[in-house]
Amino acid sequence: MKRKPVVICCSVLLALILVLAIVFVALYFTVFRPRPPHVVATVVSTTFTQFDVASAPPKVNMSLGVDVTVKNPNYAAFRYGDVVTELTYYGSPVGQSVVLAGEVGARTTQTVGGTVVLQADKVMFTPQFIQELATKLFDLPDFMLPFQTRTTVAGKAVVLGTLKMRASSTVTCSITTYPLKQETISDCTSTVNVG
Repeated sequence: MKRKPVVICCSVLLALILVLAIVFVALYFTVFRPRPPHVVATVVSTTFTQFDVASAPPKVNMSLGVDVTVKNPNYAAFRYGDVVTELTYYGSPVGQSVVLAGEVGARTTQTVGGTVVLQADKVMFTPQFIQELATKLFDLPDFMLPFQTRTTVAGKAVVLGTLKMRASSTVTCSITTYPLKQETISDCTSTVNVG
């Protein structure tokens, strides 16, 4: 007779553990499933403090303001490493910006900004710059400088202390600047890698 209450107790305990396991699995695949962050980079400003192509040697001082917006859809904070933005001119590196590591809170959006300062000497003595300048010499307002930026954000979200998701996002922008018009046109694409 003493055996029957033990069997009932064990059966109830086993059923409770099974129900909790099913609830945990259902919550993992629906609510708490780690998701990759959404990252958007935007060129917000272009500043020319000096643009003189008539002098010898020509002088160009330029900086680009780049905002990187990270939207975290997870129920846990997303911790990211240093955000590096590289500026290239026809494939050659001509500037870099580093924003220190940080954290985006659960289900929030955060914008981190950086300023990329152009290393003018690396641009001005390239064959492409000289060719662009020669073709637009008599039409200087249409003189343009094409750049590429590449911004990388990598980090991880930890949900419930055990569910980890690593993600990295790379945003590539094609930027065309018109120094004399003080105009900038940009087109950006984003790729996300999870794992």
